[in-house]
Amino acid sequence: MNSIIEQARHVLKGKIRKTPIEFSPKLSNLFGQPIYLKLENLQITGSFKVRGGFFYLSTLDEKKKEKGVAACSAGNHGLGIAYACKQLGVPAIVFVPKNVDQAKYNKLLELGAEVKKSEFVGYDETLEWAANEAKKLDMTLISAFDDEKIMAANGGTLASEVLEQMPEAKHFILPMGGGGLSSGFAWHIKEKSPHAKITICQLFESPALKLSLSQGKPITYLPPIDTLAGGLEGGLGAKCYDILKTRVDEIALIKENELKEALLWLLKNHQYLIEPSAAVSLASCLFGHIKPKEPTVLVLTGRNVSFSTLQKLIS
Repeated sequence: MNSIIEQARHVLKGKIRKTPIEFSPKLSNLFGQPIYLKLENLQITGSFKVRGGFFYLSTLDEKKKEKGVAACSAGNHGLGIAYACKQLGVPAIVFVPKNVDQAKYNKLLELGAEVKKSEFVGYDETLEWAANEAKKLDMTLISAFDDEKIMAANGGTLASEVLEQMPEAKHFILPMGGGGLSSGFAWHIKEKSPHAKITICQLFESPALKLSLSQGKPITYLPPIDTLAGGLEGGLGAKCYDILKTRVDEIALIKENELKEALLWLLKNHQYLIEPSAAVSLASCLFGHIKPKEPTVLVLTGRNVSFSTLQKLIS
């Protein structure tokens, strides 16, 4: 995967932002170690997933681009694909669960994508439907996570960037849904710094990686749950599991109320808005699931949350 990560970095240069890393005085004082926040919530489209969108499209031939591409997404993957397609003049259809966050849905439309809502709440069921629809249309369906190019771009290039900005970091804490970010990130970190620690944060009620490791096989489907963090629910990609099973040191399972509190904590103490899916990394530390003992980077993956959801959280 190393060569694909380097290729992705070259393609993405000048197309996306090199997001900052910010020192957190309060978290650092809490743990007695320097704690930093990787602010990928400040990325174009409000999420890290624009990395994968641009890179994947760059690998398609002109015939496939003319036919257009499809994506199944709880929001951010679709936004990344839609943005890249708009920049490159490629038609895009994004299939979303029926309970998709309204802010993400509106953004998809603004970016010019055709958006189709499924009859399902869960991501896994929506993906199965999307795959069938894309096949009928003879369009390339771009995986949100279980594809080496997506892993390399979304996770690998991000990890490479973090190491350049914070070479002294020894512990990395990041969220996980299907595993595209975490697998690419873990691959690159362990290649460059084998003794560094990787902590994966998931929802308590949708712990695909923990279940996969305990059963020794990828759990690719989990039933839908009622959560504000739609980007984290569902199963784990089989290819992602093959990478993660030997590269993850620790798993933290976060409850719904904890990610809400973490979101508000960041808004109050750092004045940054993140979406609930991005809050699990922070929640793992704030609620004592993880106690960093060396220089640590928390990856904050996105900011796309509807105003109505934010109002509910604040009230």
